Amino acid sequence: MNAKKIIKSESGFTLVEIIAVLIILGILAAVAVPRYIDLETNAKNRAIDAAISELNGRESLAWANAKISNVNYADDNAIDAAIRATPEIYNLNPTGSTDYSWEGGGPTATGGSLRFKSGTAIGLTREPAKLSQPGSWRRSS
Repeated sequence: MNAKKIIKSESGFTLVEIIAVLIILGILAAVAVPRYIDLETNAKNRAIDAAISELNGRESLAWANAKISNVNYADDNAIDAAIRATPEIYNLNPTGSTDYSWEGGGPTATGGSLRFKSGTAIGLTREPAKLSQPGSWRRSS
């Protein structure tokens, strides 16, 4: 007679609880996914910013070396030409790397376009070095 035993203490999730969890996961995904879509582009932009900082540091070092040398530069153009005559300051790639590339064969006295990996080339403007201060690089407007 008592062959069937009714189990009243079954545990599990109700349909309402499962739907609530799915809604919460959907909201989290909607917030998080757009941030990850632009992650690569943002990383490439930060790499260009790092390259600009590196260029400014190298310009300052080359300017300091020119100032402490035994050469007496006549004017701003002379010291700027001496700094630009040192092309290795514009090579941003460590040995064996090709991550950075200059468009159009390299930078000019007034700037150039720099690309990181396969990203978009970013226009850079160079302020020439003067007797009173080193040259500087920044993003073009």
